[in-house]
Amino acid sequence: MALAILKPRLTASSLTRTPMLQTKAGTVERQRGRAWMATRERVALAHGYRCAKCGATWVPSRDHIDHIVELADGGTNDDSNLQPLCDVPCHKAKTDAEARARARGR
Repeated sequence: MALAILKPRLTASSLTRTPMLQTKAGTVERQRGRAWMATRERVALAHGYRCAKCGATWVPSRDHIDHIVELADGGTNDDSNLQPLCDVPCHKAKTDAEARARARGR
């Protein structure tokens, strides 16, 4: 009895690529890489490394730069649409409120 050789289901190229998040048509593409890191630094410095909501010290390794108007809702990556927020409670509360609004259908 001979063993059958099975053909692979995945191609090599599909194994090495990281999937990207899909964006809605007409939305601004999210910044990534060096450009995003430079933007984070610039926005944090403009706000004195303080959370825009509660004023706590903003820590780059833990906290977030938040889009005031979400990209999916027509927001931009412009510095005027970005704010530093501490992870908990400020960014979590804003994200939860946005999720509730989406669930209601805005």
